[in-house]
Amino acid sequence: MEDIHVIRTGLLAVNTLIVPICKKYVFVVDPATSVFSRDENKVVEYLQSHKLECVGILLTHTHFDHIMGIPAIKNAFPNAKIALHKNEASELSSPPGIMNQDILSMFGMAQIINELSKLSPPDILFENNVNLSVFSDMQLEIQSEEQLVVKDALSQWKVIHTPGHSPGSVCYYNEKEKLLISGDTLFDYGGYGRTDMIGGDEALIQKSLSELKRIVKSGTKVYPGHDSFGFLF
Repeated sequence: MEDIHVIRTGLLAVNTLIVPICKKYVFVVDPATSVFSRDENKVVEYLQSHKLECVGILLTHTHFDHIMGIPAIKNAFPNAKIALHKNEASELSSPPGIMNQDILSMFGMAQIINELSKLSPPDILFENNVNLSVFSDMQLEIQSEEQLVVKDALSQWKVIHTPGHSPGSVCYYNEKEKLLISGDTLFDYGGYGRTDMIGGDEALIQKSLSELKRIVKSGTKVYPGHDSFGFLF
């Protein structure tokens, strides 16, 4: 498997991830580009220049700084499917959503609310302990002879529900490749996402971190939502 490519984007320097599936197919995690940070086309330009096809937009959670790049990717790759945990479905099905409205008001960033209203609704709502092979059951633009290979590659990625930073926070774990996409649940040096905003819960994030310690194998490479990445679990 090729390495995950990281593009730091958006207003709060999110680690937007380009994750290879196989051959030219990839999924994008937490697209954060926006007109406000003047990088709205940064991810799309990378994908197009490398002749990559985005088949999925995966969200670790729906805080505004992790989702603002969705429209740009959907415009370039209209068949890319948006996936997130069911506990935050309303943030995209009725954007900007109660959680983001509260957070943006707290940050004094109300001007972003109109931008969030352009978001597309989700295509896939995750339960816990599913894997990404659910994408292969949808109408993906993948050549027929490659569909089984893509499905097998997707099945290696497990969705782990890790509430605490937000109700629908998830991590994506590939045990075979020893890769963990942790969003804002886990940062380097044992850090973790804040729990003092609406939807946050300190007790839940501590439980989620304990669950990761139980599930994730030592030596796994971690890609969080912000700051340093590629450190070992």
